[in-house]
Amino acid sequence: MKNLYFGEAFKLITKTMPFIWIRLGSYLVLGLALSLIFGIAGGLSWMLAKLWAPLGFIIFLVAFGGAFGLMKWASRYYFYLLKAAHTAVMTEIITTGKVPEGSQVAYGKAQVMNRFRDTSLMFGVDRLVDGVVKAVIRNFARLADLLPIPGLDSLMGLVQRVAVASSTYVDEAILSRAYARREQNVWKVAQDGVILYAQAWKPILTNAVVLALLSYVEFVALIILFALPALALAFVFPALKLALGIAVVVMALMVKLAVSDAFSMAATLLAYHRATEGLAVNAEWKSKLEGVSSKFKELGQKAATAVTPAAYSMVNTGTNGEAKIAPVSGS
Repeated sequence: MKNLYFGEAFKLITKTMPFIWIRLGSYLVLGLALSLIFGIAGGLSWMLAKLWAPLGFIIFLVAFGGAFGLMKWASRYYFYLLKAAHTAVMTEIITTGKVPEGSQVAYGKAQVMNRFRDTSLMFGVDRLVDGVVKAVIRNFARLADLLPIPGLDSLMGLVQRVAVASSTYVDEAILSRAYARREQNVWKVAQDGVILYAQAWKPILTNAVVLALLSYVEFVALIILFALPALALAFVFPALKLALGIAVVVMALMVKLAVSDAFSMAATLLAYHRATEGLAVNAEWKSKLEGVSSKFKELGQKAATAVTPAAYSMVNTGTNGEAKIAPVSGS
């Protein structure tokens, strides 16, 4: 299919391997922690259920809540920043064709902090961008045009849900404009970014939807891969069946988040920057978005009132102030 940048995305991932190794190691630690929580809780639940059945269920609920809290905390205060730093480095490669010198992680973190100052600002911008992207999908995107599949009309509800779920990749691509443009009014950058997305939604959303569908397939494949040794262990140690089952799902999810999601992010960044290269912001689309999204109005208000420090000097820019897009080579 056109507008799928899988080859370039793979090259982009290989150029940013320090982030991939950190993601793998971090998610492995998180996966082991979650497996340990569920393993201990499962054992306690089994023992306490013999004394009073509801007690075992209560212990399991507490463990589930603890695991969910750990995931939320790690996502908000660690993985979100890690993903943003990775996005900054990939954006640099896409727009300049060059890998940052020195530590990629230090460079990426510095870019994020220079633009967003702290994670609360980044969350605020991301929340509004996410709302506008979903509004574009629901109000303007002709989803039947995305995938050339006969009889797709009967599955439009499913396609709509997948499209909305895939918007997380698009959100990050829009925020990546803050790194490409070398300026610090991230509200204005995000506002223009969602307008450009609305103008060129089809190739970007097609890419994101295909990647979202593939991610489900990859998750199932990972479960099968991890299930094979787990089944062998369960045959030898039948009492560990439940714990092994939970461990299989957790580890498959961790690998998906570490590698598959990084690849999807790379491909979506490429699709967004390629599709919007050379486009000027259309005032008509600004009016359309103001009519369907309160979050877009809020984004515009914050863009207008933001105190903008002196802009970074523009590097490798085109005639409209956008960073030129460089091909991602394999070297």
